[in-house]
Amino acid sequence: MKKLILAFVFLVLATALTISNSTLLNGMTTIEIAHKLPILLMPADFTYFIRPIIFLFLAYWIVKFYSNGSLSIKRILLFITACLGNAAWFPLWNYGYYGWASLLTTVGLLSLYALYRTYPSKQNEWGQRIPVALLFSWTLIDFVMNANYLLVLDEWNRLGLSSVLWSIINLTILTAIALHFSYHHRDWVISIVFMWVYLGILVNIGFEELFVTLSTLFLMVIMILGLFMFAPSTTSKKIKVTSS
Repeated sequence: MKKLILAFVFLVLATALTISNSTLLNGMTTIEIAHKLPILLMPADFTYFIRPIIFLFLAYWIVKFYSNGSLSIKRILLFITACLGNAAWFPLWNYGYYGWASLLTTVGLLSLYALYRTYPSKQNEWGQRIPVALLFSWTLIDFVMNANYLLVLDEWNRLGLSSVLWSIINLTILTAIALHFSYHHRDWVISIVFMWVYLGILVNIGFEELFVTLSTLFLMVIMILGLFMFAPSTTSKKIKVTSS
């Protein structure tokens, strides 16, 4: 029964994503709605191709989860909450309920973070934490984009900051989060997803906002350096194998 529920909520999320890429919900796709407002942080359309890839890894995660003799109730409940929250986001977003959509993104994000923390620190396996990290990092990006979209829609003045400076602050915070996970959890997945989104932002804005472009490039370099600096050393692995 647990396995069937897990598969069902995954299919619900996959179906919601598929429908969102059509015009069945309110006559517009999710991406078309995203481009209705001038958001500097909004990446180019090709960036969203990562979503089907994430779903493939999630499907693999579920298969591996099935093969595990003892299914963790905590992980199942957190995954169900994250999937249903993300699935419900699509119709709310397409029909203009952006506040509720942002709230559900927050619920999904917190659930995925809790699910992420159920895995041992520094454990990077394709059938374990990596698919969860992929969905968590993308949901974190969604959270930031949703928040910025909602703020622009409500004509918030960004504490008096320019849109350029506000965007750079957002990107800097995201980079700091990526570095945190790279260092404390030896997680390279989150940095990779963030850099992919940053590339989409660069393509979307080009050289129209040079300060944002240069800052984004600089932050991408920082994340690349972080991956090399905080990657698990081969030497330490050999020592562990020898000692065991």
